[in-house]
Amino acid sequence: MKKINSSQVEERFLNTLLEISETIKKNSERININQILKLIDMIIDVDSSNGMIFIYGAGRSGFIGRCFAQRLMHLGITSCFISDAVTYRYRKEDLLIIISGSGATTSPLAIAEKANEIGGKIALFTGNPSSAIGNLSDSIIQVEGKSKDQATSLITLAPFTSLFDISTLAILDSIGASLMGKLNITETDIDKRHASIE
Repeated sequence: MKKINSSQVEERFLNTLLEISETIKKNSERININQILKLIDMIIDVDSSNGMIFIYGAGRSGFIGRCFAQRLMHLGITSCFISDAVTYRYRKEDLLIIISGSGATTSPLAIAEKANEIGGKIALFTGNPSSAIGNLSDSIIQVEGKSKDQATSLITLAPFTSLFDISTLAILDSIGASLMGKLNITETDIDKRHASIE
């Protein structure tokens, strides 16, 4: 494998950063805002009815999902990430949010099928709305960015699924900000729920 020199490393770094920021900007211009507003309302409705928000993703999508589960907790919204040590019982009153770029990854699909069988709501963040998980979902947020099914065929500077992962995180944090506004939650409120023994 051919090594690159320091100036080429710097150029790649800066161009990758730019590619990531441009992908997030592209998402801000193309995202279906009606689906975003629908999901925000679903989260509020489930929480106000004493339901719970369940979140799941495999691999890096799982790390993004854990970030959002933590943010919901900061906002006072009951949530958990499926497969963590503390995972509650999913009921028909609950909402499952799945992150899957392909919309067909084995474990998220199995979880979506079980949630659908139980009867709860399902929301999906994906690059493939017409996927198997998409067909089970009540709300679909299409995210621009290279997902696993495109990882080796679509050439980008950002490695593998990074563009999908980081774009999804940006969208979820923007949803968090919108929930703050809608629920009148302040940074002080978040600080009171933030970990104190980490």
